[in-house]
Amino acid sequence: MSMKKILLFLYLIFVIITFTFAQNRGVTRGAEPAELYLSTHWHAIYYQLDPIFDSCRHKAVCRLTENGKKLAIQYNIDIIAEQYNPPDSIVSPYAILADATSGVVYTTTYYVKDGYSHTSLWVSFDYGKSWIFREENIGSYAYAPANFQGLIYRGGGVGLFKSIDFALTFENIPIPTFIYGVMGELGLDSCEFWNLLGSKPYSFQLVHTNDCRQTHDLLPIDSQFMFGYGFGSPDVYRGGLSGEVYISSWFPDNRYRVSFSADTGHTFRHVYVSDVFHALDDSKPIFMSDREPGVFYIIRHFKVQDTDPWGDHTKICVEYYRDYGEMLVGTYCHDLHKDYGKTCEAVNDLVSEKINEHSILLTWSEPVSSLPVIEYQIYRNEEFLLVTTNTTFLDENLPLGEYEYFVVANYTNDCVSDSSNHVVVNIEVGINEREDKNKIVIYPNPTSGKLLVISYELRIESIDVYDIYGKRLSSHHLITSLSHQQINISHLLAGIYFVKIRTKEGMITKKIVKQ
Repeated sequence: MSMKKILLFLYLIFVIITFTFAQNRGVTRGAEPAELYLSTHWHAIYYQLDPIFDSCRHKAVCRLTENGKKLAIQYNIDIIAEQYNPPDSIVSPYAILADATSGVVYTTTYYVKDGYSHTSLWVSFDYGKSWIFREENIGSYAYAPANFQGLIYRGGGVGLFKSIDFALTFENIPIPTFIYGVMGELGLDSCEFWNLLGSKPYSFQLVHTNDCRQTHDLLPIDSQFMFGYGFGSPDVYRGGLSGEVYISSWFPDNRYRVSFSADTGHTFRHVYVSDVFHALDDSKPIFMSDREPGVFYIIRHFKVQDTDPWGDHTKICVEYYRDYGEMLVGTYCHDLHKDYGKTCEAVNDLVSEKINEHSILLTWSEPVSSLPVIEYQIYRNEEFLLVTTNTTFLDENLPLGEYEYFVVANYTNDCVSDSSNHVVVNIEVGINEREDKNKIVIYPNPTSGKLLVISYELRIESIDVYDIYGKRLSSHHLITSLSHQQINISHLLAGIYFVKIRTKEGMITKKIVKQ
């Protein structure tokens, strides 16, 4: 038997037990970069002694923007009330999905009706705030939106179906091999699919097709990059560029690992390795890639017990990574108490500026809220520093090191906001900027795009551009024999940025304005 026939035979055997939860995820990337949607438990009130059966539980659809800094609850549902309504009158979000259309989100619901399992599909055109019923099918069906407006696939039952009108109508796509219930992940092309072949805890193969499952490439994955053990089945995600793919899975050491390939799955490398987790941990990580190349997120859900009233709510933390895991930009947490979003808005424009060798200035604006702010709590390196009623703070006499800051707003009625965006500043060994600031000139400032960095006496080694949140936006390779260097920031939005210049003598930071 030829190798091709052997692989096809194995594929037919294992496809029934192949799992990827791409179609059943509680998190998805939105149509815009830096946008995520979550389908999650929100809060619960326990009416009796048994919190499982005698409680009012709420689920919510959340929209996160600015790489997880902001979270808005778009839709919520009382789960107990949902049980007494037919599927076409109310939606109880389970899986959450999005295509490439701004504001468009899909959700699926699974339930038992008349003794049979059913799947229903809903669509929202206003960022998850209101929902339109699309269809109901007997059995377990999977849906996967594509990287195009209005394009979504349905798998399961009798084959593969395609819709180009936001799931209003579906047409059958003949495929040579029967595939039951497995959709996988849609790639960047309209007919590109990624999937995983195998069953945990054994080895897996990556399945890739560019022609709507007419043909498949089967690529073995080394066990150091995927194992499929413990808390959940492995999953596969597309990257931001053609040929990029991520896979995630649990390993026997109870660590969650994410691996990345830039060459269509031929070679992999680890880009994220978690701490050790145990079965009772409620904060196990969940991965999701962004539309922007190299950007991904680790999302954790924490269950927080409440006492007045007795119940619980969810805390969601989002770790935001850039450069394919090389840079953790920040961690943003949102405490979804039952009054979340009604009164206590978080500070979202915290800015840091190094004033001199040993001082850092923090500035922010008072958030818009229905309640007045009483005070702000300032945290440095995750430790409480002080309380202030101002919207500025100067941290002085700092030793050398890296400092990460965030601010929490305290309102009346004992309402406490989520943490603000985090900013990171380095105090490094370097030259006296007050003494040598005129040895490097940046011209023109303000600028419409091109900047000339002119050096007097100092030899420039590198130039990095940062935004006001401390996120590195670009690095520039230099011709060190020249006394001046040119960089281009025309691709950046208008605003304030910082140029960090490394020299033989140390670091100099200059503030610039992009018009």
